Amino acid sequence: FNVRELRKSYELPEHADATHLVSYVTPNNMLVMEAPIKNPEAERRLEQARNDDTRLAQFGEFLDPFFDYAGFLGGSEFEPKVVDKGNNEKQLEMTVGMKNYKPQEIKVSVKNNELIVQGEHRHKDANRTERSFFFKSTTLPPGTQVDQLQSHLTDDGQLKIEAPFVEQKEAPKSIESKEAPKPAEAEKKQGDK
Repeated sequence: FNVRELRKSYELPEHADATHLVSYVTPNNMLVMEAPIKNPEAERRLEQARNDDTRLAQFGEFLDPFFDYAGFLGGSEFEPKVVDKGNNEKQLEMTVGMKNYKPQEIKVSVKNNELIVQGEHRHKDANRTERSFFFKSTTLPPGTQVDQLQSHLTDDGQLKIEAPFVEQKEAPKSIESKEAPKPAEAEKKQGDK
């Protein structure tokens, strides 16, 4: 009696839900394992949205239970922060977790003042193929010097994005006030027609 066994161990991604892991073998004898990703931040926001009736009253009584209303209304962690660097200089800073990505797998671009960070990680060996994708975008505030924007990946997997920031000071706009027509004058004009 002879038993052959193949055993491989893999570390699951941080938010993988191992309780719902499924596996199957493809027709060409490839073992595929899939696990849904749980996002605790999204779940927290969904719970916050369920509990925050007064803030969401404007959306009516027919709320979609799966839409992230709190995240939609409250923003996200992927937001530009303006930091005072001293010497009357300010800088826009952002950090994005890009663990397991290499710098050449990450693309940072700006189009119409929209910052886009995307990545694609591929790993292939004799026994498996892995692909993961990443996409985030946010609008940069006016005054961000996008032509001087820089990004670099730290040793702990954080993508740091920085750009000089110049405060935009708008001159106050004056709006001319006109006197509203008196009701008698408005009726007289309509009666003349």
